[in-house]
Amino acid sequence: MAISKSLILGNTVVHLEARGVLAPREQPQVVIRIRFIGFDSSANTLSILQAAIHRFHLGQIPLPRALPTMVSTVVARIHGVHATVRRLCNDLLLSFSSLVSAQMMAGSALELLIQIGLLLGPGASNQDVELMHDWMLENPPEEEEEMGGAVYDHYLYEGVDVSHGGFGGVPASRSFIEGLQRSPYGRGDGVREEQCVICLEKFDARAEVSKTPCSHAFHSRCIIQWLEMSNLCSICRSQMPAACSH
Repeated sequence: MAISKSLILGNTVVHLEARGVLAPREQPQVVIRIRFIGFDSSANTLSILQAAIHRFHLGQIPLPRALPTMVSTVVARIHGVHATVRRLCNDLLLSFSSLVSAQMMAGSALELLIQIGLLLGPGASNQDVELMHDWMLENPPEEEEEMGGAVYDHYLYEGVDVSHGGFGGVPASRSFIEGLQRSPYGRGDGVREEQCVICLEKFDARAEVSKTPCSHAFHSRCIIQWLEMSNLCSICRSQMPAACSH
């Protein structure tokens, strides 16, 4: 099974491709390969600007439930692109990976290839966009040796998201984390979410939740663990005060 989708946003091309592969016996996993490509139309040169591989070990968590955490983790590591492109990648990845997971055969794992092409030179034309897109189709990211980028392993367990290999985020400040208010989950307290997207568990009446300044709610224990790794909201990536802030 292979599914692909491309989207052009001004001078940026996003191409996604998914393939179903046999899952390892010991633990199902999702491999996400992402790379940024720069095309200088004035010099007619193309180069790989940045590349990384994320391996998500799912444990007993079904793939559809793990998708929000995986997408948030990958998008949080996208740097050097406009905020619009980041939001585009987040929405496109969620919808695309959800479509793919619904069509996968039992016992298979997912390999997702993400390519983001940026036109670097002035005066780029539609033909330049098409050339870059064609190159993406003909040269998908394959082997780690060819990509020469960073490799990250993320381990997801029921109730906890534990990342190994360096999450790469800037932790939130300790004073901000300690200042988070905790309250019982309830319909009347302005909480819009029905589940915590970090641990992927639904809230129940006894759940202790905390809201971020961007009005998103999580299990208190989960958001504390998340903020100790990254000061970005795992849903909208709004910034909280960072540990290095004064």
